[in-house]
Amino acid sequence: MTAAASAGARQGRGSGGGVPAVWLSAVLVVLAAVVPYLSTLHNYFVQDDFGVVALLSSKSATYFPRWFTSNWMDHIWGYTPDEIRPFPAVSYQLTSLWGATTPTAHHALNLAFHAGNGLLVLALGLAAAGLSLPGATVAALIFVALPVQSESVAWITGRVDSMPTLAYLASFLCWVRWRADEGQRGRYVWALVWLFLALFTKQNTITLGPALVAFDWIMGRRPARWNVRAVWAWLRPYLPFAALTLGFLALRYVLFGAVVREASLREGTGTFFLTTVSQHLRHMVFGLEAAAPWTSGPGLAVLSGVVAVVAAAWWRAGVRRGRTGRQFVYWGVVWMALGLLPIAVAGYSSPRHVYLAAVGFAVTVGVAFDVVAAVRPATLGRTLASIGAVALLTLYGTQLRADVRDWNHRAALSQQAVRDLETTVRAAAPGTLVLAGAPKSSWEWAVPFVLRPPYVADDLMGRVTLVTPRFLHCCRHEWDGYTRDALGRWLAQGAQAPLVALYWDERTGAFSQTSGEEEPMLRTMMTVLRGTDTDVAMDEALRHLLEQVVAPHRRRP
Repeated sequence: MTAAASAGARQGRGSGGGVPAVWLSAVLVVLAAVVPYLSTLHNYFVQDDFGVVALLSSKSATYFPRWFTSNWMDHIWGYTPDEIRPFPAVSYQLTSLWGATTPTAHHALNLAFHAGNGLLVLALGLAAAGLSLPGATVAALIFVALPVQSESVAWITGRVDSMPTLAYLASFLCWVRWRADEGQRGRYVWALVWLFLALFTKQNTITLGPALVAFDWIMGRRPARWNVRAVWAWLRPYLPFAALTLGFLALRYVLFGAVVREASLREGTGTFFLTTVSQHLRHMVFGLEAAAPWTSGPGLAVLSGVVAVVAAAWWRAGVRRGRTGRQFVYWGVVWMALGLLPIAVAGYSSPRHVYLAAVGFAVTVGVAFDVVAAVRPATLGRTLASIGAVALLTLYGTQLRADVRDWNHRAALSQQAVRDLETTVRAAAPGTLVLAGAPKSSWEWAVPFVLRPPYVADDLMGRVTLVTPRFLHCCRHEWDGYTRDALGRWLAQGAQAPLVALYWDERTGAFSQTSGEEEPMLRTMMTVLRGTDTDVAMDEALRHLLEQVVAPHRRRP
């Protein structure tokens, strides 16, 4: 066992034969991970949830092996995603056993993943970063409290980032513990098993091999001599990890003709990557909506002061300076860089993309905590470190509470919109044109799934013609053709063809409804919409119509 691991074990024991202190820290981390999100447990489906849950809950129990050689989303988005994700797919099957339209089990699993990741950060802080128990606890608490994590936890589909992170961290921890005692071969095998689970959960986990090599190298585990035998002995433990990763990438190439979405690398990718990473780092450190006030003026002054205190404490650390310097470099630079690198080929930006990278930031905060806590006199150091940790957790906790409220609002509005739309469609005459303008934050990618089982008892898409703004439709590149065709078929019915328009206000949730009889100009506008030159022009005209003509017809505040 290494000195760091031994120290961590000693710090984890309580006194007098009582409950080990590490267990108390673990309970605290689990509570911090779960309690802020308890209000999301019964939240309704939003955005991608509709399509994902509908598809995967309908698959048979014997379908699982097929997901290892095919994409997990079939063709529901209008294209074939290059994603081999059997383990997330089966997780939806399991949570759907409680009922496909019952979101509670889906959310409970998300909370379990988040709490599990918090515990793994605690364990890595002790075993890999050599933190004190208070420092590792702070790291884990920071990780679970970061507002940027809310999308991965409060949104059912967000588990596509928390779930692979669990396998990634578990593999890393098994490796570190094997390195501490290389006689325990089982730990090495489990590291490979967890890597397999990680790769077939999400492709961004291909960075685990480089993360292990960089960790060993930076922490001083390098070839004893620079000859063939010594280099081979150093390199040999990494080869099974490399072979497994390369095999996974080869499978992707065979199935999709791409290794890492390299086709998405084009002119401008570098600028997009740097801009996106900068935005993600700002959100990670300062929070999402509240980022602006903390990135200018007094906020920057406070941050500069904190950095100055940590730097001064680190410089006074003397003999420990080299070790803490390596920790800062690995967790604050290398880990975060590897976690953010897949963004270059993601093709879009989402806060959940930094879930894995946030581990590095959290551990770096834990290292900073230990550095400041080591300042002499001891009382001063511990006091300064504690004040800083409490202040940071308070800041994040306040922002997280606001983010969770926002997700609750999105879900409540989504559920009400499904009910309103179903009621309207069932009451409408067959062939009615229904215009629906739901908030993007609640229904992006949700149409036509919202009018199909399991969300309604029977498929209602054949009863009416449903037209929505482009961002609500499942298949963006098919929306223009579908909408023009739908409008053409409705217009062909003649001047008396029924029309109903619905609108939900994103901020207040207010519901508005009108018809072609109440607003005769709606009929005229359908001809105008169909005659627009481009999909962008048609989408803008449709949204303007919903916001300016339909929204004033309030039916419910």
